[in-house]
Amino acid sequence: MTNANTISLCTYIGAHGLHPTCTHAALPERSYCAEHLALVYKAGTARAARHKEKRTVNKVRIVESLMNEAIAELEAEGFDCYGDSELTSNHFESDEDQLAGQVVEVEA
Repeated sequence: MTNANTISLCTYIGAHGLHPTCTHAALPERSYCAEHLALVYKAGTARAARHKEKRTVNKVRIVESLMNEAIAELEAEGFDCYGDSELTSNHFESDEDQLAGQVVEVEA
């Protein structure tokens, strides 16, 4: 006795339906035989790559969102996340200006 939802034959229809359908027995709880299961779900297909890219983009967006939240929280506490105040407090610009105006004597 077979369940009405059980597929007994492989449902692979070939490349755009141009080739005859497969008549092999489907794997248990699958829609395809072993040969076509590997073909349909093989790693590296354009569809699999596209889904992987979408997952990667979603992960990057989540990390970016978390970083933006953390930066906003730190800025609300008064922390300078981008280091703008650090440039002037360490006198990077003023040191360069002072050095440009000085003449350095070298002993011969």
